[in-house]
Amino acid sequence: MTARRVWERVWDESGASIIEDLLALLLLALVFAVGVQGFAYAQARSVAIAAAQQGANDAASNGPSAGIEGAQQVLAAGGGAARHLAPSVTEGAGSVTVTVTGQAPQLFPLSILLPTIRTSATDPLEQYPTNEQAAG
Repeated sequence: MTARRVWERVWDESGASIIEDLLALLLLALVFAVGVQGFAYAQARSVAIAAAQQGANDAASNGPSAGIEGAQQVLAAGGGAARHLAPSVTEGAGSVTVTVTGQAPQLFPLSILLPTIRTSATDPLEQYPTNEQAAG
């Protein structure tokens, strides 16, 4: 074999387009996977925000246990997106805060890079004058 033939075989590009196509397909699949995981995170965060708001509204008018129950109802309606989310209630001076924390659904093993979902909503406590409470 001459040096020229060795040189031609080294620089032969047959099959290069297949490899380029496979690399492009791999990159496309990676972008798709990241996009799907991003949508799952956004959905779980939206459900957490709705649950915190509903829980704060319920807790402000009916007490902390009603706030937890209201938030859990919204989380149950959220389906799989809310599977790892949990509400908690903190009552302060004149206000109530419902916090929903947890993890978004992990669709792929690299999903551990997602931040924890933590959202809260605060409402003022509904207080009635004593003469209205006795009448109701």
